[in-house]
Amino acid sequence: YSEPDDAMRDARKLLESSGEKLPYRSIVVDEAQDLGPLAFKLIRRMVPEGNNDIFIVGDAHQRIYKRRTVLSRCGIEVRGRSRKLRINYRTTEETKKWAVALLEGRDFDDLDGGRDSQKGYRSLLRGQPPRLEGFPSFEDEASFLAAYLNELQASGEPLRNICLVARTNSLLEQYRSALKAKGIGTVIVRADAPEDRRQDGVRLATMHRVKGLEFDRMIIAGAGALPHRSVHETDDPAETGERDTMERSLAYVAATRARTHLLVTWNGERPEVLGKG
Repeated sequence: YSEPDDAMRDARKLLESSGEKLPYRSIVVDEAQDLGPLAFKLIRRMVPEGNNDIFIVGDAHQRIYKRRTVLSRCGIEVRGRSRKLRINYRTTEETKKWAVALLEGRDFDDLDGGRDSQKGYRSLLRGQPPRLEGFPSFEDEASFLAAYLNELQASGEPLRNICLVARTNSLLEQYRSALKAKGIGTVIVRADAPEDRRQDGVRLATMHRVKGLEFDRMIIAGAGALPHRSVHETDDPAETGERDTMERSLAYVAATRARTHLLVTWNGERPEVLGKG
């Protein structure tokens, strides 16, 4: 277990042994799919059972960490009390369909041991289909991205409304250096600080960090890095499948940060996660 898991377990045991009651009447939990059972057992202990004691929002399709929870096993009963949200107010229908296709053939849970699907899920906005562009080399890809950003800036679109994501920090640094060399202003969205839209420059973030954010335009650069090489660093087929699903969920999250436009680029062979073009 990680240190946070140990801390949550110890905090719950401390509350149980002391009998202390905390001054909370209700708790709101967002991104529930990325919390594990130890977190939910602690949450259950933090607030007494009653009407509107815990409000939980989660989507297993966006699970990007290896944590799966059955809420009923944590003392939180949701059967007969849950509702599925089916309308997307941020992403266009075209981007939504493309992102959902990344997850085709994968099973997802409903956070309580059942199965979930994207059936009936729709967006209210309409727009252009995602743009996919492949290049022979990294240099060619970077030159295209610089020209793309320069064209948008010349048309009056602020770079602060655009975010470029890459799979890893090292890959993101390569794109930052390449864009800087071509005169493109950049701002790194760091894990330890909030994203500040007052600064000018295209936002750069890892695919993990962009979770919870949204931009008019999203660029998934270096898509050939998907899935991460760690997917194939195990001989267990079930583990390989689970890791691959998380990688696809990560791409799904990055794509659905886009309000109006999504651009996906890579160099070399077309990434397998994108299917056949």
